[in-house]
Amino acid sequence: MEMTNGQKASGDPWQNFRIRGGIFMQKPNPTVRSVIAVAIFLLVAVIVLCLPAPIIAADWKLVPKIGVYGGYDDNILFKGQEKLSSTVVNVEPGLEVEYESLRSSIHLSADLEVLRYLEEEEFDRENQYYRLTANHRFGQRWDSRAGFNYYNDNILRTYLEETGRVEEINQIDREYFYAMGGMAYNISTISTIDTQYRFEKSIYDSSRYTDYNRHRVDLRYKSRLKNQQDAISIGPSFYHRTNNVNDTDYISLDLGWERDWSPITNSLATIGGRYAMVEKQQSDDDLDKWGVRASLRVRHKGPASSLEFMYYHDVDTTAAGTDINVDNFKLRYNYRLTERFSMGLYSRFVLSYDLLGTSSDEENYVEDSRYLEIRPFLGYRLTENLDVSINYAYQNSSEDIVDSENTRERNRFWIEFAYEIPLIL
Repeated sequence: MEMTNGQKASGDPWQNFRIRGGIFMQKPNPTVRSVIAVAIFLLVAVIVLCLPAPIIAADWKLVPKIGVYGGYDDNILFKGQEKLSSTVVNVEPGLEVEYESLRSSIHLSADLEVLRYLEEEEFDRENQYYRLTANHRFGQRWDSRAGFNYYNDNILRTYLEETGRVEEINQIDREYFYAMGGMAYNISTISTIDTQYRFEKSIYDSSRYTDYNRHRVDLRYKSRLKNQQDAISIGPSFYHRTNNVNDTDYISLDLGWERDWSPITNSLATIGGRYAMVEKQQSDDDLDKWGVRASLRVRHKGPASSLEFMYYHDVDTTAAGTDINVDNFKLRYNYRLTERFSMGLYSRFVLSYDLLGTSSDEENYVEDSRYLEIRPFLGYRLTENLDVSINYAYQNSSEDIVDSENTRERNRFWIEFAYEIPLIL
């Protein structure tokens, strides 16, 4: 059966059904989705609270929390023309569960975001974000880890942060699944062999966009140098992404350098050569290209300040189903001015462009994109468990990296109250 861009094959089990927190149903209406979102959140809370006594020990920590904010958004759909503005009220209940022991750790978070636009009620949305990570050590040499994420993101925030590309936010339902498993073997006190597998799946509730499955495998040999501050790593990575438009594969060989600059500051840098191959589903025109993979991460956590800077150059997938090159920069900074006052800044800058380097008159050409977000805040601790913050966010998107073409701008301002109660069980 011949398929066009964005269409689903007749044998695709996801065509008429979507997963809502593990429940299969046929494209529910917004009211049903709201009920399911609340039900999933409450289910996680009940499961944790009802764990039998032998399981709940002094190593468990439970943190119920809720955030409430009100503010103003001058471009709720992030459009270049025909902007819609509205007063926004957002309620964000959440739950975090942590477990720590000598050999194991578990971290679970469940967050529900209820967005209400007072002047544009038809764009009201509920988003869900679930994250689970776990680590366990077997004996003296084996370490294992696993992770699982599920996002039901109706405003495509996570997609925008990954690719820097603006789609019909507040109008498209996107489900994102992520599963990871890894194992490390400690050859000696200074050297390790590590392998990791990641699976990702995106599902769009629109025939305009294309679902995909993505697989990544990494293999690394890591050795710490004699100065005990530096470690180097080397190994291959494999990537495979498939959908109804094309399949993309790449293999790379990556070299890494990790350094502990001080007990509170460390960095990790990687770079590697990459060979990518693109196989189109509807033709025999297979394409390939050499490229580069690179990343940089710097973390600092002091008594009064914390900083995280991250950059990567790698492949990502657009909603149209094609892979692109992405240069993604992220900065997060927090500083405690006094015991009660704090300030901080979150910023993201993303450049995305054609993976194969084709010219604008060729069939496989993908438009360039540039995205910038700057979000400062000022916070004040009212009580031990209650914080209030004043926040501002500026977003700018352009369909050209150098020249500002079809620019979109967005300004948001809000005041947020955040309340949480850490419980040691």
